[in-house]
Amino acid sequence: MIAGRLRSTFVLAAVGAACAASPALGADGAAGVPEATDFTKALPEATQLRERTPRAQRIADRRNGYGIEGPVLYRTPPIKAPRRFDLVGVAGETHAFEYRARPSGGRWSEWVEADNGDPVHTGGTDVVQVRSRGVSIEGELLFIDVEGGSAPAGSGSPAARPSNDRRISPKPKIISRSKWGADSRKKGCIPREAPETGHVKAAVIHHTVSTDDYSEAAAPGIVLGICRFHRDGNGWNDIGYNALVDRFGNVYEGRAGGINRPIMGAQAEGHNSQTTGVAVIGNRSDVASSSAERKALVNYIAWRLDVAKIGATGKTSLTSAGGASTRTPEGKRIRVNRILSHSDTNFTECAGLLLRRDIREISRAVQRRQDESGAGEPDDPGDPEVPTHPGGGTVP
Repeated sequence: MIAGRLRSTFVLAAVGAACAASPALGADGAAGVPEATDFTKALPEATQLRERTPRAQRIADRRNGYGIEGPVLYRTPPIKAPRRFDLVGVAGETHAFEYRARPSGGRWSEWVEADNGDPVHTGGTDVVQVRSRGVSIEGELLFIDVEGGSAPAGSGSPAARPSNDRRISPKPKIISRSKWGADSRKKGCIPREAPETGHVKAAVIHHTVSTDDYSEAAAPGIVLGICRFHRDGNGWNDIGYNALVDRFGNVYEGRAGGINRPIMGAQAEGHNSQTTGVAVIGNRSDVASSSAERKALVNYIAWRLDVAKIGATGKTSLTSAGGASTRTPEGKRIRVNRILSHSDTNFTECAGLLLRRDIREISRAVQRRQDESGAGEPDDPGDPEVPTHPGGGTVP
């Protein structure tokens, strides 16, 4: 999720106007549960614009080809989709690509870069173009078309405490999977298999990169679109994150299996079974979090770490299970903060420059919230989150 050198708002005014009238957002603003369909199209042959420089090759060798900087090496021609779409990405590809989109006859958006198997949000377009500063562009594009309404604001599950005697931070209201459309058999995002569990030792923060100007009504559909891409495009079991937070302060349940259980996601290849992942919906490379987003992020992480019986500050050890994008070889241990950026474990700029700078203060805010509830103690030998999956976990 590398986007520092590109504009954070993916859709230009002309495209945004199309988005506002899109059926995906509901023309009358009525609340409902979004639905999504996906379809593919083979990528046409890309033009190679130049050879990779020796310096870029050295960087690629050190980082397994991830996070390449430098000039654009490959670019596709404009690609007309079979029909309109709201999200798009190269299926199964975790390297960095840049995308721009437009409606037929309309203006192009700015280029936006995404990696780690995430799509970009285009908000109702039908033409896309792809370019790369690293690996060649091959395979298929997966398009997501989001239809229907959205979960009403504040429609999450009520705040609650687990049924035990230990005091923990209050559980925030959470928009359930059923509310953002995951449970529909045909147009939702049913997991491929039953989830696996691990042991939460740290929380990994992400950003989804591609858009910052979405409406509150559109956010549930974006979550559904990300889930469809992660499952159908990347071949993962389900959406990669355990939770998501939008810029309005709403928290969404992510991967199925129980948000208070140590469900193994796809948030940090090599360390998935030892962490929990939360993503903010937006680009935090050059647009700062809103106060509502930041508050929701703090409240969610405080509750989630309390469930795991760990505090927010201090460090913990993670053992790597390896993987192409992880910074640590298989079997090696690393010391990390209890709340960390995705870039701390993997070759990526995620969670974005501005959010990464805020993580230390976010950790302190989470710890204060835990302390106010009489929680946030160090690891407890009685921690109920017993791992059922050995090792660090690769991308599922």
